Amino acid sequence: MNVSEAILTRKSVRAYLDKPVPAEDLEKIIEAGQWAPNAGEFQISVIRNRKLQKRINDATHDKMVNSGIEFLRQRVSLPGYQPLYGAPMLILLSAPAEAPYSAVNASLAAENMLLQATEMGLGSCYLVSPTLALNDADNGSLAQEAGIPDGCKLQCAVILGYAAAENKYSVGERAKRGTVHYVD
Repeated sequence: MNVSEAILTRKSVRAYLDKPVPAEDLEKIIEAGQWAPNAGEFQISVIRNRKLQKRINDATHDKMVNSGIEFLRQRVSLPGYQPLYGAPMLILLSAPAEAPYSAVNASLAAENMLLQATEMGLGSCYLVSPTLALNDADNGSLAQEAGIPDGCKLQCAVILGYAAAENKYSVGERAKRGTVHYVD
């Protein structure tokens, strides 16, 4: 698969098999994130501990319910909905809280990881919802346990695994977005 094919076939997988990602595949995905363009520091925390993943999932679920954001409240009200979609691998991308390009740096690293996972035949999804939980002062110890350094905040997350056949939380087919304006 070339880069163009990975871009066109990448999709947000929201249902996973209970099958671990091989360590060598995970390392390759993490390395892809480390090679992303950046304008500053960022931290990659790989959460393999299923109990910690569940606690992050549950804290995210609670924050979505109480977010006051209608879209998030609708998603979380779906029967059986879990914010981490049962993925066997959770990757958190954090960066200095006060740095101007932290969100961009983390998102570029996440996109590299998503494309690498696609090329390797793995399912993945970019998430922002865990920021609700892990950037909340009430969950400071959970964020610390998840490897988010002091002075940093979670910018985004990536979940990985083998896609399940049923993807009932999909938001539909992908489509090109954004407008284009050429200036000559």
